[in-house]
Amino acid sequence: MIRRTAGYFAVLLVTVYLFFMYDAPVLSGILVFLLLYPAASGVYLAITGKNAVPDLERVPPLGEKGKKIKAGISVKNRSSHMSTRYEFQVTAGTSGGKKRVKKKFRGLLLPKGGDTVWFTFDTIYCGTVEISVDSMKIYDFLGIFYRRVRWHRKAQVKVMPVFELMPLEITRGTREFQADTQEFSQDRRGDDPSEIYQVREYREKDSLKDIHWKLTAREEKLMIKEHGFPLGCVVLIYIDYKRGSQSAGGFSKMLETAASLSITLVSEKCIHMAAWYEEKNERVVRWRITDEESACDMIWNLMEIRPYSDAAKKQVCYDDTFRGQEFACVVTIDGNGGMKKDGESFDFLKL
Repeated sequence: MIRRTAGYFAVLLVTVYLFFMYDAPVLSGILVFLLLYPAASGVYLAITGKNAVPDLERVPPLGEKGKKIKAGISVKNRSSHMSTRYEFQVTAGTSGGKKRVKKKFRGLLLPKGGDTVWFTFDTIYCGTVEISVDSMKIYDFLGIFYRRVRWHRKAQVKVMPVFELMPLEITRGTREFQADTQEFSQDRRGDDPSEIYQVREYREKDSLKDIHWKLTAREEKLMIKEHGFPLGCVVLIYIDYKRGSQSAGGFSKMLETAASLSITLVSEKCIHMAAWYEEKNERVVRWRITDEESACDMIWNLMEIRPYSDAAKKQVCYDDTFRGQEFACVVTIDGNGGMKKDGESFDFLKL
């Protein structure tokens, strides 16, 4: 705007000089126009100042790491009589990241017209990418003066990690670990007396304690109850995201590690639980994972995690949440994607 204003005054001074040097009616008309232009521009900008409205509804809510994201920013002119010349800047960046992508867009909107510009950017890290339009410049009819209008429009794109299987071994102790639950397997028997898996005829070496006496009397032959196998969460994935040296790369690595471990356990048919501490509400968020869909839902919600600062309060909430609940093993993932099993480092994950 400084250059445009300087240009305007330069033209004005030249016109004044020519007006006194030459007696020409056209110079008088030009001089009057230039003297009245700032006032006319001010009135124009006052009327059209908030007619151009940005809209971020075409920003996709979901993306994938390593792929380009194409976001559409629409601008509408609410005036039915005046055209509007606009300019705005779109900014995109990951939560906690310092590097942000910026791009400017300019255009002209006809009365009651609209325009959509497309903003494309790469996704280096997974996590939440915030796209924002903080303000918009509205120019007058000659594009010399402008008015800045604050809008503060924002939209989020959650960039999901790639779910890749990771090398690990699930031991027999973990596979046979039984946890308290209200859900039981439909294709596997266990030894929980509270649930019947199936009833069958008596076989040699069956325990007499398992005889189904009512059915035996009706069938006139010995019938045995097979107990159910509880589908409890046998492995706990705890995301320990404490305040410290947060970075976009570390957060991305944490999400990738949690996603890969969870999808690997799903492929091994190992029901597990993911949990993390939410300092704002002083609670531990728990997520039971049984299939690919619940694993994706967990990562989607994990992107909203915020680092905690009070370690003592976190430990109290953790102890209260899991008091009386047992797991075959606990895998801890820190804010940089590092893993520990039951508090110890490992070369090969063996659950």
